[in-house]
Amino acid sequence: MDYFQLILLALATPFTLIWIYLAITGGKKYQKYTDSSFAKEFQMSELLCVGFSVMRILHISTKTRAAQAKIREVAEIKGKKYAEYYYYMLLGAKTTYTYTIVIVVMLLSAMSNNKGLLFMGLIVGGLLILYLDLALFDKLTARRQEILLDLPQVLSKLTLLVNSGMVLRDAWKRVSITGERVLYQEMQNTNLEMENGVAEIDAYRNFAERCNVKEIRKFTSLIIQNLNKGNEELAYFMKDLSDEMWEVKKSQVKQKGEKANTQLLLPMMLILIGILIMVMVPVMQQV
Repeated sequence: MDYFQLILLALATPFTLIWIYLAITGGKKYQKYTDSSFAKEFQMSELLCVGFSVMRILHISTKTRAAQAKIREVAEIKGKKYAEYYYYMLLGAKTTYTYTIVIVVMLLSAMSNNKGLLFMGLIVGGLLILYLDLALFDKLTARRQEILLDLPQVLSKLTLLVNSGMVLRDAWKRVSITGERVLYQEMQNTNLEMENGVAEIDAYRNFAERCNVKEIRKFTSLIIQNLNKGNEELAYFMKDLSDEMWEVKKSQVKQKGEKANTQLLLPMMLILIGILIMVMVPVMQQV
């Protein structure tokens, strides 16, 4: 056994014992967290107690500026009420995976006396941690894109109802129940806020904050300004915004089509290469 193996074993042994201790002691302490539906979204959810214990020991907080920025992003997906709780779960998963992967990689590298395995294992571990952030970002991007795609149709419906003489609040309520996608759900949440006593203007501001899309903020700002002025030109401005958003939607659909065509190039090239091989091999054998 050389120095490389001895050093790795010397490092891995205490870390492994600590991991086992934290898994045993933290299992009951953090059971209400690991049994939650949010925890079930992560692999090895029953072992997240290890990460929670390490976070407590290292005083990893969810109150830092960077953490609060992440929590605001999570709030768009999970809601403001559960955002910090879900982010705590995400941190626990990252910490658990990091700690576990480092130990496993060190033990495997020590047993096989392979420095390359140690290097590759740490890279794979880092990519796994990065994947958690990318998965969250993908969900956030998909949500915002869905909102943008539905916004032109919602604006058209609202404009039609307001033009017919319906009060905006009633038009909002009627449109909100015509769909089940994210934008319609957020509109329904706005209805609930107003029914529970939240001021109409404040409810629209909360709606813009939950959606956190530039076009939605522009839309709600337009509503608030016109409500303050008396609601006289609201239909006119909403018609202009609706036309603008339809053009944006057309552009987005066109970009998605071009992107899909680009993504098809690789499979088509692989198929072409396969056909060429099938044709050339018999020819070469005859020669």
